[in-house]
Amino acid sequence: MSKSAQKRREKGKQDVLDMLHADFKAWTKSRQALHHSDDEEKSYDRLGKYRNDGEHIYQQFVWDDGTHMKPMHKVLASLTRTARRYGIEEAHPVYRHPEAYLNALLHLDDSEKWALEDGRLDDPIIANAPPTRRKVLRWLAQEENSHVLSAMGDGGTEIWAHSEPGEGKTSFANVIGGVRMPEVNNETVLWPLTLDELECLPLAPWMQVAVPEGIEYVVEAKPRNPSLPAVEIELTDVFRSTLTYSSPRDLMQQIVPGGLYAILPDPLFRGCEKLCRAAFNPAREVEEPAEVTPLRDNIFALLESRAKDDEFLHPTVIIADEFGDLVPLNPENDESDTNTKVKGYPVALGKARKKNLSVISLSHSIARVDEGVREKNRWFATMPNTPAPSQSLSGIGNVPVDTNYTGKRDFSTGEAVVWRNQNFADISWPNPYRRLRLGEDEGYQFRGEISIRYPRREEAIHAL
Repeated sequence: MSKSAQKRREKGKQDVLDMLHADFKAWTKSRQALHHSDDEEKSYDRLGKYRNDGEHIYQQFVWDDGTHMKPMHKVLASLTRTARRYGIEEAHPVYRHPEAYLNALLHLDDSEKWALEDGRLDDPIIANAPPTRRKVLRWLAQEENSHVLSAMGDGGTEIWAHSEPGEGKTSFANVIGGVRMPEVNNETVLWPLTLDELECLPLAPWMQVAVPEGIEYVVEAKPRNPSLPAVEIELTDVFRSTLTYSSPRDLMQQIVPGGLYAILPDPLFRGCEKLCRAAFNPAREVEEPAEVTPLRDNIFALLESRAKDDEFLHPTVIIADEFGDLVPLNPENDESDTNTKVKGYPVALGKARKKNLSVISLSHSIARVDEGVREKNRWFATMPNTPAPSQSLSGIGNVPVDTNYTGKRDFSTGEAVVWRNQNFADISWPNPYRRLRLGEDEGYQFRGEISIRYPRREEAIHAL
């Protein structure tokens, strides 16, 4: 390579890094960021004077018309005003049918609900909540919103978003799971990653990425612009910081309320077999490629740890991408005990739900998922250009919308109908790839993909 070509390549690499650093400038002023700071170990309990990530994230996202994402308490107040002015029959379906969406979004425990029902707003469980949550709780306590409060259940929830690629599942997970839930519940977010494409990038400036201990990995930024080179980068060129974990249980001991965590799967599956009582086969320990356990199976152990260990009981949401591959219809009784894991999923979910765990699942199809898993799920989100499932599909209860509902209503990306049994409500959310950056309304400069690979795992698979 000539000196001039090498110089152009080095400049291209720096241009890519500069774009990434501008797009993913870390937010380091929150309680969660300071707790995980590399400077020194800081007690989460002693950082109570600092704001939570959830109090900041929503302020950084904008709608296509340039307006900022409003705090949830103001959105809710506008629903009440409309009902007061025109009657509840003319109110937004989100307000008329709180079982359809608000019950899935707003997570209360019994103590909070009792205090709200009694009007005890000075109760410490209400008064000491983060401001963005406290204002939502006070809205729930208003007499005219009593029908919403009465619809609220306790424990976790499950929302299953389904559509073909490109219709908004990922943006739904980013905004509803990664922005709104931390805002209104100070929710802890766990997003297990797929290595080929990092779907959680809009949240990266607020995220710690959990890295399996002792595992070699390579991160690459691959621009779409052919004049720019692929660049090997560090995780902290994108994410706020990293932490290291040795097992699902160890990870549960390190996370904190209100933290957002992207989780790299452990290719050695340490601690997983004991939790799930099923086989997890690393690539270096098998004789045939078909015997290698998929990395996505780490989610089973994560769920089991959350259900059994009682290490962390704060409201938590797991984002489960490629859900249809995780819990397929007619799972095989193979070397990785896929059948055992899939059949055990509903049991683990039920236990974890009672301990404040929620799951947002993303898949192309509902019908091609195990029936027992379908039966356990309570909320569904049907995306644009996506038919709602047939009433004849077992395990999902009553479907309150027509098969072609999203087509008839001319839904577009960033809109969906959320439904449960007889209730449904249309919702919308801003494009998570439009974010305030350096005080300006801008999208991302970097266009391309960021991928992660495990060289030793790849070598072991290739050697089979």
